[in-house]
Order: sequence, then C-alpha cells, then structure tokens
Amino acid sequence: MSDMAPLFSLFALIPVIVGTFYFYAHYRTFGNLDISTSSVAYNRTKYHNLLDWDKYSLQIEGVPTQIHAGEFHYWRIPDRERWSDILKQYRTAGFNAIRIYFHWGYHSPDEGVYLFDGNRDIDYLLTLCEELDLFVLAAPGPYICAETSGGGYPSWLVAKRDLRIRHNYIMLWRVYDPKFANYEIQWLEHILPIIAKHQVTSTDTGKKGCVLAVQIDNELFETMANLLPIGLHDQMRVLAKAARDIGITVPLFSNDGFEEGGWVPHPELDGSKKKAWEKSKFGLDLYGFDKYVIFAPSSSPKSWLINSGVSVGSWEEWNPKNLENSMDKLEKKVRGFGGGAKESPMFIPELQGGWFNHYQLQHTYDQIYDYYGDEYTRLLYETSLAQGVTIANIYMGYGGTNWGTLGDPDVYTSYDYSACIREF
Repeated sequence: MSDMAPLFSLFALIPVIVGTFYFYAHYRTFGNLDISTSSVAYNRTKYHNLLDWDKYSLQIEGVPTQIHAGEFHYWRIPDRERWSDILKQYRTAGFNAIRIYFHWGYHSPDEGVYLFDGNRDIDYLLTLCEELDLFVLAAPGPYICAETSGGGYPSWLVAKRDLRIRHNYIMLWRVYDPKFANYEIQWLEHILPIIAKHQVTSTDTGKKGCVLAVQIDNELFETMANLLPIGLHDQMRVLAKAARDIGITVPLFSNDGFEEGGWVPHPELDGSKKKAWEKSKFGLDLYGFDKYVIFAPSSSPKSWLINSGVSVGSWEEWNPKNLENSMDKLEKKVRGFGGGAKESPMFIPELQGGWFNHYQLQHTYDQIYDYYGDEYTRLLYETSLAQGVTIANIYMGYGGTNWGTLGDPDVYTSYDYSACIREF
C-alpha cells in the first residue's frame, strides 16, 4: 500500500492543479487596461431624446421602434451603381435597416494606403441609406469573418510575422499584443470618422443620420461553452475606447457567437470595492448574439470528405423540432445573464437567412435554397419575434460575389448564400 501513496498523492493534486489553472485563465483574461464599462458607455442623459431603449425595444426620438434589418456587403457588389437598386429591394421586402460589415482589407490594399472613393465610397453608401430611410448597424470589425480571406484583415497585416494577429498566441490562448492593437486603432481612425458623420446622434450636420449603433469586433467569445475563458477584456476595451475617442456617440454592441452572455454590461458593478484578486469584467451597451439553427446538408460532417457521395437525393428535410428546441425559452436564457442583457432589447445581429456553399462540393446554391424552402427563414424570424426579439438582422439579405481574393478558401466565387434576394 505504501508503494501506492505517491500515486494517490498525485491524483489528489490534479484537482488543485486544474482549479489553479482555471482561476488563472479567468483572471488573466480580465486584463489591466484602465478602461471601465461606464467610461465608454452610451451617454443616455445627453442623447436620450434621439435614441434610447428599454428592455422591449429601441426608442428613436421617443418612438418605440422594431429594427428589421438585412445584411448588406457593399464590397461584394463592387459597382456602386447597383447599390441603390438592391437596397430598394430591401425596402420592398420590409426591411427598415441594414447591417454592414466594413472590410479593412478592401479599403487598405497596401500598408499606409486607405481608399474611400469610387466603389469604396462609404460616405456615398451611408448617404444613400439616409435617402432610402434605412437605418444602419455599422460593423467595422476590425475582424469581421463573413467567410472572407483573413477575416477582413489586410493581407499586408497578416503577413507581419512579429504580430499576434487578433492577439492569438497559440490555438485558443490569447496574449494581448499592443502593437497589433495599434494597427487596429489605425483602421478605426480612418473608417470611424466617416461613420460618425452619419450617426443618429450627430445633430450638427443639419440632417438626420442613419447609423443606430456600432458593433465592436465580431464573434469574440468571452468564454467557450460558458466554461473556457478565451476572450481578452483588454481586446474589447481598447477598441471601445478608440471608438469613443474618435467620435462614436451611438451605442456600442457585441455579437456573441452563440447566446453565452459574453460582454454583457454590468455597470452596477463598476467601481465597486473588490477583493485583492478580483478584477472588473467589461461589457458593451447592448448585448447581441448570433443565431444559426439548421445548417445545410452541404455543411454536414459527411460532406467534408471530397467525393463523399453525399448526393442531394439523400438530403432529408430539415426538422422543425430542431428549430423549436433551439429557440424555445431563448428570452428566458438571455434575460438570465442579468445586467444589460436583462434590461436592453433582445438583439440578434446575425439571424440565419440561408447558408453558404463550400468549395469542391457537388451542390449548388439553388439546391440549398430549395432545401430551406419558403418556410424556414419566415418561421425562424417569427419565432424570434415571439421570443421578444425586437432588433434582428437577417444574414444575408443579398449575398453577392467574392471578387478576386475576397473569399476565404472554404467558399468560392459566388456568395449567393441562398438569400432572399438572389445573386445577380
């Protein structure tokens, strides 16, 4: 028995080691930058007559307003003469808003070069939205994903081997890189002044703006599966602070990859006395989360094998029960996160409106479109409304085209997305 004592001692130490590592992993993600939730919060006292909210909806100039948005990628339609016609179709479909990912790499082909003219003229685009009475949820990244090469980062930035891109050190372990953060701020210093001119809170222009809110980063998980801490609070802090310093006065929002409670604001805890080992969590004005429920069979594990033989004829119809299971009690879950998630409108910045097709697979967008049929998106949207969602953005409204090297290696030239407005 005495020979087994060292082994028993080792087993006894395992929970201590795991617990210590878990505590350290959480503690380190809270960061050290002196930027609190309240220091970058929306100034409701100053702007409440223009834009405010309660737990039920946004209030625009005092009027409770539901936001029905569709995703729009101008850089996938690099012909500004077509923007108006397509956006008019959004209005005809019933949308009163769009969300826009602003693509860093599209505007910065070389280091130090930033282009905002011609088909990159976002001042023209935002003015067009104002003329069409479309509100805008602006998402300037810097990371956007959207099945783009480098997630929207410029190729010249990704090529810098001395940087920790998106603060990634190895796998899911992030270490804050101030040098990389400075490049992100450089991008925001170019893009945000243009967006700021079109905010609904900007009254010095003599006209009503269209930008309701600005998204900070994209699908930056605070934790994975509500357990593993992977998101750096300083990563969010520095971007939110830069947005405010550059002139963004509308609310800032997040889009959690799933409804996991990441970056929920808890302003009531700001400045409260903490124990020596405690640090403040960071949150943004409005909590948003993405919701993709049923993936197309072209994205099933079987289809990942080239020439796997997964034919369209073998596709089974999507099961409404799966949608019900995913959406049932959604509001109860989100409200349970407390803080801003309890007191602000239910907000889905990306609500599934189709699915993308993969490179090398023997399926077409028409087949994916037929798979979802004319019921799926409507049912998902109506279910969201029943769960109290009053700000929702259908991803995509119009998919468009991956010109040049825009698309990541997983997709091909078409980004039709089987959306409600098909690629043309």
